[in-house]
Amino acid sequence: MDKLERAQRLHKTLKQRKTPLSMLDMQEMFDHCSESTVKRTLQDMKNLGAPIYCSDGLGYSYDKQIAFELPGVWFSSEELRALLSIQELTQNISGGFLDESIKLIQEKAEMLLGKQLTSLADIQRVRVLGAGSRSKDLPMFTLVSSGVLEQRRLHITYQGRQRDKKTEREISPQRLVYYKGNWYLDAWCHQADDLRSFAMEKIKQACLLQCPCKKMTDAELDEKLTKSFGIFSGKPSAVAVLHFNEKAARWVQDEEWFPNQEACWLNENIFELRIPYHNPTELIMEICRYGAGVEVIEPAELRQQVLSAFEKSIAKYT
Repeated sequence: MDKLERAQRLHKTLKQRKTPLSMLDMQEMFDHCSESTVKRTLQDMKNLGAPIYCSDGLGYSYDKQIAFELPGVWFSSEELRALLSIQELTQNISGGFLDESIKLIQEKAEMLLGKQLTSLADIQRVRVLGAGSRSKDLPMFTLVSSGVLEQRRLHITYQGRQRDKKTEREISPQRLVYYKGNWYLDAWCHQADDLRSFAMEKIKQACLLQCPCKKMTDAELDEKLTKSFGIFSGKPSAVAVLHFNEKAARWVQDEEWFPNQEACWLNENIFELRIPYHNPTELIMEICRYGAGVEVIEPAELRQQVLSAFEKSIAKYT
C-alpha cells in the first residue's frame, strides 16, 4: 500500500467515523505497518490541511466543523514533473526491442497520475515543454549506450558545432547525461588525453572496440565536469560577477543557474550573481538573454566577450 492509498483510506474512515481512531487501529488498517509510517501519513495529511486532532488516550479524529477533502493532485512539483517527463519521453520511443518495457513504464506512469487526476484526460492540462531540445534522431544512441554499460572503448566520427568539422576519435565512454532536453556523452578522449562531453546527435558514426575503457570514478568525473557552469564545463578557471537591475532580478533571484552560485542584493536596485565557469560559451548565451537588464562586472575577458556578442547583434540592425 503506497502513501496515497493510505491517505485516501484514512481520510474516508475519519470522515465517516464518530469515535476516535487509535494508533493500533490505523496500523492494522495499513496492513500492520509501523507506527512511524502512520505518523508520516498523518503529517502528510495535516500538511494538506486535514483537520486531524488527537484526543489524549483515545486516538485521532476529524474536526467535523471544518469541511475538508483531499486535493485532486498532491504530488510535489518534482514528482509531478518527473512522472510527466517519463510519459513525454516514452511517447517518442517506438519500433525497438524495448517496446513492451516502454509500454509498461507508460502504463505505470499513467496509473500513478490517474490516481490523483480526475481522469487521464486531465493530464493534458499539465505540459512539460521541451524548449531547447534538438534532434530526436539519434542513430548511434544504442551502440554508444552499449559502450557505456559494457565499459568498452568506442571509435567515433564526431562533427562538432564550433568548427563544423568531422574528426575521428577513440574514446572511453564514462556516462550518459540528459541536460536541457538533450543527450550528451561524457568520455575520456584518447586523442586530447582529457575528458570531453560530446553532443549525442553529433556522433555520426561509432563502433565498439575490444579495448577496455580507461576507468574513472564518479568523483573524478564530477571534479572535472560539474564544478563550473554549463554542460561543457571543465574545472572552473574564473568567476563571473553579474549585476542585474531590479526588473531582471525579479526572475533571476528565483533561478538556480548553478548549484554553487552565490547571490545577494547589493542594494534595492542591484542583484549580484557569482558563477564559477570554465568554457564561457553557454554562460554568454544565458547572459545575453537579459539584454540591458544585466552587466558583467568581472572578469574583464568575459565582459569583452559579452560586449562583442551584443555589438554583433546591433550590427544586424544598423
